[in-house]
Amino acid sequence: MDLIRHLKYFVAVAELRNFGRAATRLGVTQPPVSQGLRRLEEQLGVRLVERSSTGASVTAEGAVLLPRAKLIVDDVARLFDEAERLSGPIKHLRWGIVPQVDTEIVTACIATLRTAMAEEPLPVTTVTAHTDELVEAVRRGTLHVAVVEHPALIDGLGAGPMVTLPRQVVVPAQHRAASADTPRAAMLAGLDFVTVPRSANPPSHDLQLDAFRRRGLDPNTQLASTHRDIAIAVASGTSFGLATAAAPVHTGTVHRRMLADDVALRLRTITAAGQPDSNLVYALDKALRRFSK
Repeated sequence: MDLIRHLKYFVAVAELRNFGRAATRLGVTQPPVSQGLRRLEEQLGVRLVERSSTGASVTAEGAVLLPRAKLIVDDVARLFDEAERLSGPIKHLRWGIVPQVDTEIVTACIATLRTAMAEEPLPVTTVTAHTDELVEAVRRGTLHVAVVEHPALIDGLGAGPMVTLPRQVVVPAQHRAASADTPRAAMLAGLDFVTVPRSANPPSHDLQLDAFRRRGLDPNTQLASTHRDIAIAVASGTSFGLATAAAPVHTGTVHRRMLADDVALRLRTITAAGQPDSNLVYALDKALRRFSK
């Protein structure tokens, strides 16, 4: 049994409460995560996670073992990081970015990172996760660098300058805001706002809702992490969401330029304090600013 890999599966499922999101974070498909976790449970002789149609929850036994599992996973990551530092420059880059950023921007960042640290392009592992998860991963040393929402609680970490990406409002294709010559905030009244959960980054979540309230909106919220999730919810006709400019327009939805600064996505690149990765921060800042106009 690959103990370290299966412990990684357990930690990810326990933290995210969802097998699909855990697989996305780990860069694998869902079946290996489920199978690996079952093998770990068989090896340990205890049930770690309760499965359900809506996700997963940690058992009482799992809650007792989870802190130890995290320590092992983090220590292994630090072991490899220390070995990399002793052997010279980074040979395999691990970085993360929030799911609000569309695929075109993410791939542009990857292309820039691959050439930022060496003459030969580096292999890169990309983790998509919420701001709180990325901040914790950088603190633990399991990621070299990450792009998170601003503002966020990043005390003790290094951070680059803020980059602002324009976003559009995604509305149902049959909604009046979709065809209005000059769409206004008031037209969104009665629609739910589809967004990442508040727990992902309370400061930015609260600022976004405050911006809507200043416009006379006080929407209920629905939870969605990716542009795909947002498009599905909006196409149902009862919600609106936000998308960066390069995100595709899906059938049943329309992207409108409205609310400008109120819906812009503000990002910062973070690294561990004292970590000599200023060239990574510069590379990501350069890639993101291509999409900031």
